[in-house]
Amino acid sequence: MSEFTVWNLKDDPYKYNHYIERCFNRTPYHLAEYLLAEEEAEEEKNIRIFLLEENEDFALFPAVIRRVNSLSYMCDLKEEVYDLITPHEYGGIISSRDLPMLQKLLLEHIFDYGKRNHVIFQFVRINPYLKDLPDLYKNAGYEIIHSCSQVYVDLRKKEEEIIKDYKYNVRWSIKRAKREGLKFEIAMKNSENVRTFQKIYNKAMDRLNAERFFYFNDEYFRELMKCDCTRLCFVRDVDDTVIASSILLLEENTVYYHLSCLDRNYASKQPMNYLLHCMILWSKKMGCTTFHLGGGGKSLLQFKEGYSKDRVDYYTAYMISDRDRYQNICEIWKNKFPQYADKQFYPLYRYRE
Repeated sequence: MSEFTVWNLKDDPYKYNHYIERCFNRTPYHLAEYLLAEEEAEEEKNIRIFLLEENEDFALFPAVIRRVNSLSYMCDLKEEVYDLITPHEYGGIISSRDLPMLQKLLLEHIFDYGKRNHVIFQFVRINPYLKDLPDLYKNAGYEIIHSCSQVYVDLRKKEEEIIKDYKYNVRWSIKRAKREGLKFEIAMKNSENVRTFQKIYNKAMDRLNAERFFYFNDEYFRELMKCDCTRLCFVRDVDDTVIASSILLLEENTVYYHLSCLDRNYASKQPMNYLLHCMILWSKKMGCTTFHLGGGGKSLLQFKEGYSKDRVDYYTAYMISDRDRYQNICEIWKNKFPQYADKQFYPLYRYRE
């Protein structure tokens, strides 16, 4: 006999920890401390835990429930409508052991929950190392999209083999950074260093005219730095000025390249190339086996591809839980933003929100 329960993470994080500690395939993006930090970045701060138990086994899924009516251009909707998405950046179902039937049953319960609670759309960014999940979601009726092939570094290789895989311009840039006297460090996660990261990061996002998705509030950074799974990395110039920085997420054998930034005034000294090189070698020395660089837009992906030829497939999954309501809301959005009506985006009504 199975039992399905749902609760807000913040209401009982200890209950969640009781389960997450027993999951065989957890990632940093599933940890309670990370999710609580992520909740600070969400406007409605509403991360729900979906749990299905059967005897001693279980499957669970953390998700953000978002109120569609909160969008400025949807405030005239006559009924409350919601959608569901994985917390930033990757997610997916995890469980006490390999339990595909129980995981599929959990997805059915989540679908029924959504129908009862006006959740019209679900979108999941599947962690690329949870390799069985794309087929699981597909078999449960979700649409699966192969978004891209993301870059990772195989840290099981010898150090000289890792460096040999770098493109020539990357190796040249690292040599340039060393000649400039740049220094790498794993920085203390104190308030001063967090503010330093934020300042450089926000300036970098402003310069790139980045989407709102890539901005985070002060609370997010403060809570993120409290997580045991995070590391703050700095590259300093010869006068100790921080000129490049990154936040890493660690869980067991995998290191995730989470956020990074560069002070453009020092770009000629190649601090980003040096930062990434040092983080890769540091991760190897820590005994990790995978350094996940991820994907991104054309220029960002080209930058990451300079460090490795290794690739891992990245998939997203979506389901329109209530097609009539979804299409009606999309029509409202298209009437307000006809210039974007032909965009491929999920859900469409959140394009450039």
